[in-house]
Amino acid sequence: MTFKTRKIRKRPPLKPFRTARHYSVGLFGYLKNLPPKTKNYFAAGILMIFGIFIVLKVTSAAYSFVSNLNPKSLIFALGSDLAKDEHGYTNILLLGDGGHERDGADLIDTIMVASIDYDKDAVSLFSIPRDFYVNRNETMGVVYGGKINELYRNHKFIIEEENDRYQLFKRVAGEIAGLEIQYYVRLDFNAFVEIVDSLDGITVDVQETIYDPYYPNETDDGWTLFTIEKGLQEMDGETALKFVRSRKTTSDFDRAGRQQLVLEAVQQKALSKDVLTSPGKLKDLYYAVQENVNTDMSLREMISMAGVAKHMDRSRLVRKVIHDDPGQEGGFLYTPERESYNGQFVLIPFGGDLELIHKYTDLVFHQREVFYHPAKIEILNATTVPGIARNAAYQLIRFGFDIQEINNYYNENDEKVFLEESLVEYYDYTEEKSGLVEPVYEATLVALDGFVRADERASLKAHLKTEEGGKKIYEGSRSNISIILGNDYDVFLVN
Repeated sequence: MTFKTRKIRKRPPLKPFRTARHYSVGLFGYLKNLPPKTKNYFAAGILMIFGIFIVLKVTSAAYSFVSNLNPKSLIFALGSDLAKDEHGYTNILLLGDGGHERDGADLIDTIMVASIDYDKDAVSLFSIPRDFYVNRNETMGVVYGGKINELYRNHKFIIEEENDRYQLFKRVAGEIAGLEIQYYVRLDFNAFVEIVDSLDGITVDVQETIYDPYYPNETDDGWTLFTIEKGLQEMDGETALKFVRSRKTTSDFDRAGRQQLVLEAVQQKALSKDVLTSPGKLKDLYYAVQENVNTDMSLREMISMAGVAKHMDRSRLVRKVIHDDPGQEGGFLYTPERESYNGQFVLIPFGGDLELIHKYTDLVFHQREVFYHPAKIEILNATTVPGIARNAAYQLIRFGFDIQEINNYYNENDEKVFLEESLVEYYDYTEEKSGLVEPVYEATLVALDGFVRADERASLKAHLKTEEGGKKIYEGSRSNISIILGNDYDVFLVN
């Protein structure tokens, strides 16, 4: 795609410090020797998600509670720089399970990668399904292939140190996500209910009504009914656990999405004034997680993470899941014949490799503005071949582009127009006196370069919205971007 007219822009006092250091030694001891708990419930996925934001905030808050220091000044006094990858991101593997001493123990059923972009104050959450099949790989240290949720268990007697098993998990998840992962945090079920209850509950925007008559009862030897209506719902710890755990009448992919919703709700509540100014709540939060977390973050790094999480822009949270529906965004997996996998239900990537997933995660992590500042796109057919606009839309929807309309290309007299060369027109832009143009949806136009081969221009059909200081501001009436497919039609195809 040719960009012809785009303009490219642009020490605290000694005594408090000693007091805080004294308590830091005690807290570090707690976090270093965390014992597992016996629990009956199975792997509430949200457990880990809470850990990444709550553990860090609880740590800084506990310091505040014991020393009466301002949490912000404490972060500056004790925090240390967080590790980053080559892009400047901090990437964290979030793991959730039901504890190490139960039937089906050591199965990690929530696997999520959180990536923090400091420049954009944005966070991307990317869920990996528990049934994703991992091949044996000597380079990454995978001795036994199998579902990714079995990775920790399968290597328990091969890799002696527990932390090393989690490091293996980091390498494998990082390979799938296409990222270098700096940290892991693992949390079990016990902390989940206690965290939500210590916050006096959370408010969750339930996307779809759930009616699940097959939710395991308290003894796991039968079923009980769980139901919750669509809309904003107040949840205590037990209700939230059922919400993220229920899957018999939905799917693991839906459950992953609910885990991300609850994460957002917990983060919002934990950062509220009522919690941050309540020593009692902060103390409860600390004790809710201090016996149920494993991490390779140092205490000082966790304190720094608390400060980072506090200032992240909630409107720039990107939540994505890969699954097996090719007609929807993220549908890059499929279910092979079970006979080839010892009768197991597994998920493997289309094409047998990670190419499509990495093309998707490149958008999720490296071009995340496409999702938190989405452009409305229409696709128009300017060829004599019917159906190619719909086919192109199918491809782009799968990668998360917001396709609003599919149609033929008409002129102002409502006559169908045919073009030899494809074109991308954008309607929302500013124009300087010099004639230089800056698109509003620059990130989407750049991202489309990897999917549509076409020249680009500011649309002559755009409407002049206003003029400020000699700068003209244009916008579209329906779509923000039009992809007009000519006879040289060339759009990235998904297998």
